[in-house]
Amino acid sequence: MDIVVDQKYQDERIDKFTEIKLKDLGFTQATRSMIKDSITKGCSVNSKKTKPSYKLKMEDQIHIDENFWKQFFEKQNLSEDILPQKGKLDIISEDEYLIVLNKPKGVVVHPGVGNRKNTLANYLKEYLQAKNQFDQNMDRAGIVHRLDKGVSGLLVTAKNKTVQDALKKQFSKREVEKIYLAKVEKYKSSEITSFKSKKAFKVLEEIKNKGFNKTDWFEAKGFIGRNLTNRYKMEFKLYEFRGSKPAKSYILPVENNQLLIKIVTGRMHQIRATLYYYGYYIVGDDLYKPGSRENSSDNIMLKSVYLSFKHPITQEKLSFLKT
Repeated sequence: MDIVVDQKYQDERIDKFTEIKLKDLGFTQATRSMIKDSITKGCSVNSKKTKPSYKLKMEDQIHIDENFWKQFFEKQNLSEDILPQKGKLDIISEDEYLIVLNKPKGVVVHPGVGNRKNTLANYLKEYLQAKNQFDQNMDRAGIVHRLDKGVSGLLVTAKNKTVQDALKKQFSKREVEKIYLAKVEKYKSSEITSFKSKKAFKVLEEIKNKGFNKTDWFEAKGFIGRNLTNRYKMEFKLYEFRGSKPAKSYILPVENNQLLIKIVTGRMHQIRATLYYYGYYIVGDDLYKPGSRENSSDNIMLKSVYLSFKHPITQEKLSFLKT
């Protein structure tokens, strides 16, 4: 992959830039900490090796060696440091290739710095090892996508590396349908139409049976980037701004002050930042609640209620709903 740096990425570190582009190529497991020591082998700037801390300049010519990075990630055993731990898994569907489960509120999806236990990945590794179905070539114990700690709902995980890569590819190509249900409060006037008496479950059943029809849904299309005054938050705007990425969602008001949100892109805090722009915050989300000084969202009233994707092996379309 060859790229000429434009204004959007000017002053970005080369290791961060490489992480972004590797994810665009389908290496969704890439993180800056993982790849920074290999930048000199898998990436060049103006045909020269460079340090991971190098900051990009306008018109720099970047070459990312796809073959190198493919081999690099194939050698990684990214589940090695995950401790197997017995824990409760609310399994909705399972076959020899994948598991669809309901993640409870308050559970972290995979380990992070200072948090090596009591995550979904810990529980999955123990569960699959006990059944002699754990593929050590998977990263994050088969996790394909994530939900924030305070968010509950549907999640798909893989049982082997081939299935995991195929599912990740569907996510990166935006072929997976994801719909969330949020209980909200309005804090300012909004373009989004008033709430209706339609039940969320009925809407989801109709989508499952007939497919998604955007006619009644509000389209929220813009850009999401880091909030400059609070680094914990993201910000949605209708125009592109520094560090932002395109974001698109569809929003449908339903009964009991709830919103169904279908996300097309998968940006950090996409739902929360988008709703805030349009005059709503999610109940229990103290990070985005106007006037709040808290950074917690562990009690957020947000659920992943609909998940639809193509089975990587059988090619059958699978759709799951849970409200």
